Amino acid sequence: MTTTVSTASPSAVYSVVAWCRREAVTVVLALVVAGFLVVTPGLTIAMHFERTASILMPPDRDTLAVFTAVAGACVVVGVLLTKRSALLATGLTLLPFLMVPWWQTFVWGWLLGTITVAALAATVSWRRAVAPYAAALSIVAVYCKTETPAVLPIGFVTAGLTPGSRLVVFVLYVAAITAVVAIIASISTLERARRQELSALVKETHALHIELIAGERAQVARDLHDVVAHHVSLVAVRAESAPYQHPDLNAAARAVLADIAEDARQALGELRQVLVVLQRTEVSGNGQPSRAPQPKAADIDELVLSAQAAGQHVDVDGGWGTVPSAQGYVLYRAVQEGLTNARRHAPRSLVTLARTRACSTVGFTMTNLSRGTGPAEPGRGIIGMRERVESLGGTMTAEFGEDRFHLMVTLPVDVTAHGRAEVSV
Repeated sequence: MTTTVSTASPSAVYSVVAWCRREAVTVVLALVVAGFLVVTPGLTIAMHFERTASILMPPDRDTLAVFTAVAGACVVVGVLLTKRSALLATGLTLLPFLMVPWWQTFVWGWLLGTITVAALAATVSWRRAVAPYAAALSIVAVYCKTETPAVLPIGFVTAGLTPGSRLVVFVLYVAAITAVVAIIASISTLERARRQELSALVKETHALHIELIAGERAQVARDLHDVVAHHVSLVAVRAESAPYQHPDLNAAARAVLADIAEDARQALGELRQVLVVLQRTEVSGNGQPSRAPQPKAADIDELVLSAQAAGQHVDVDGGWGTVPSAQGYVLYRAVQEGLTNARRHAPRSLVTLARTRACSTVGFTMTNLSRGTGPAEPGRGIIGMRERVESLGGTMTAEFGEDRFHLMVTLPVDVTAHGRAEVSV
């Protein structure tokens, strides 16, 4: 049985929400610029051309309509592309101004588009806002230096009739544009700092959680050492001392006691490895953490031989080839638990272990072929085995019956690694 839980990563959800919010602001501002351009009267520009005799190339009204539509589209597209490339967006908003020397007028909405690009670029980084900000100030400088009129929805406007008034208008433009870009850049910087602080807080919370888990694991390790290791070591000591306390024991009894002592000491060795994983504080002679290797798939043969030496009937078939260490450890523990259950519930049964290897999976099937002591409910060993298997994305099936115990484990492995593997088990 496998359990699939689908969860959305918090970072992925935040990225989607942030992307939607960022693009929504861009689209809204682009619509504002487009609306401003739409309400600007193109007929007024045509009348201006008809009244101005100094224009070198006065367009007709159809040409003017096409040009203003294309120019407005360039400005709006430039606003939409600000987050991708501020330089490209700035170039698109400046493109319509190429006709100003000939037509001696411009639509103020084009300047609004350049200012909008600077504001949007400031939300990403103040460095990206430098180019559109400088472009907007350059347009304002030319507008205030000359008598070139700008077209607004209310008609034509100029920067002023005298140098003093044009200077005042220039200062006001510079102050307004600078304030807009600076305020937006500051807000964006604070928002990024807040997000970084939140990310740091999340990482700190996660680290504290990991530390708490590590503390709990260390406590479990101490409990195992104090309780389980103590009693298992007593079993080994009593099994070894029994022949000296009872000299009349026959050779068969002495051999059984020696096997019991050996099994107990082997269990102590495996328990110490588990304690190292749980506690991570045990050190070796050189002061470094002990890193004794965990059992692998290749060690299962020795596990089976130990079970056969203890009198258990085990028949092994098939092979795995080279198995990754994580899958090998889980297979070892699963086979170990299966043999333990067979000894406990059907001590005289024949156990068949069939090892299987497919293109991208590795596993085994273990079956007790004779009647045991009766059906059994899943214990902690089976539950722990299932957790190990499912933690690697595998599946485990355990069937308890009155006449058999059937265990099937399947684990995924890397296909490429399987293709390079050589049979070693």
